[in-house]
Amino acid sequence: MFGVKSLPLAALWSVLLVGQVTATVVPNPKIGRAKRQTPAGVTVTVTNCAAVSSSATTAVPSSSEVVSSISDAVDLASATPSAVASSASAAGGVSASASASSGIASASASASVSSAVTSASASASSSSASAATLSAASSATSSSSSASASTPSATSVSSSSTSPFAPSLADSSFLYDLDHQGINSPIITTDTGLALDKQIYIVDMVGNSAEQIAGYHQAGKQVVCYFSAGAWEPTRTDARDFLPQCYCGKDVTYDNSTGACTGSNANDNAIVEWGDWWLDIHSQECIDNVRSVLTARFDLAKQKGCDAVDCDNVDSYRGTQKYGTTAQDQVNHLLWLSSQARARGMGISLKNSGGLVTDVSTRQPTQWADSLVAAFDFNNIESCHAQNICDLYDPFLRAGKPQVQLEYGDAITSCPTLSEGQKLLVYSKNDLNSQLVTLSC
Repeated sequence: MFGVKSLPLAALWSVLLVGQVTATVVPNPKIGRAKRQTPAGVTVTVTNCAAVSSSATTAVPSSSEVVSSISDAVDLASATPSAVASSASAAGGVSASASASSGIASASASASVSSAVTSASASASSSSASAATLSAASSATSSSSSASASTPSATSVSSSSTSPFAPSLADSSFLYDLDHQGINSPIITTDTGLALDKQIYIVDMVGNSAEQIAGYHQAGKQVVCYFSAGAWEPTRTDARDFLPQCYCGKDVTYDNSTGACTGSNANDNAIVEWGDWWLDIHSQECIDNVRSVLTARFDLAKQKGCDAVDCDNVDSYRGTQKYGTTAQDQVNHLLWLSSQARARGMGISLKNSGGLVTDVSTRQPTQWADSLVAAFDFNNIESCHAQNICDLYDPFLRAGKPQVQLEYGDAITSCPTLSEGQKLLVYSKNDLNSQLVTLSC
């Protein structure tokens, strides 16, 4: 959802909020609804340009670009099991109890993984892996104090653990499309006439049905499913499964009918430019609640046939939030997300969190670099050329794991020099609609 925040080249700006509350926010492009243009004055050196084929004539069948909350609800309802009570164990576990989550919360920077994930994968990739759903998350939340914990902890995820989804540096190609939902053909024709036929398609999880994902598979493609793993989005059908104190903040009033934060401090944890709120991944109560809801999202991804997941909003430690979320909290959350994907036999990308891999000031690997590189299969990076931060993700390239660079606007008009494993998509404006791609490198 967002580019890397609070970096040397990122400008701070103030936004006047509803109720005359002023917040200082770092502008960042949002995956799926990105609007920030490349900063003025940024010069991008381009050499070694690569041509993009535009010979294919296959057109994209017309399809709805907007998925209503009704259709979302149909997707979610179809995944609801008859025995909700068994969802925690069937899906690798809803980490709802304080004792289950404490292992994650105390994970150290050098957290290394055990073979627990391997055994968890075997059971979680069976048909029972789709048992818990977004509807089950609400039930799991209400019974969080007694739910059993079978979810692998961050400290038990082995650095050698892998998933069947393993994109390579040399052969992998990607297309990122969250806004033009329901594409029926894997060959995309852009507004400028480019014909894009890639191997890996990153799409919105709720906005694409199991049948559409199966269509990609029949065409020999792999599918990565996007969902938010760190922000409260009021329009999502499972939004009310989150506890209000876990997105509004403690002692913040909220509307009982909508869940919306109210009062003078309603925007303490708001992502102002998008109308979303950061989730609390610092307090134990909210860690339990957030994980119960996200567990259901992982289950839905597995049920729909996603090969991997793209978890957004995973850099709240750098965002405007008052939970006290630290970099260590963020790493714990990321390693837990990886364990959930691995337990279901899915891959996972690391999104826009380069500062946790490489120190922004020293350009040296952080204490968490090895653990994060081992836990994730590839990177999705927004505006790294515009912000001069592409190198923060170099440890992934050295480990043989590719990266997808997403740029917006018209600052880059020809392919820059890229290292093996770096893939670049340029969109004419800050919307991740594949028909807006102007350059593919």
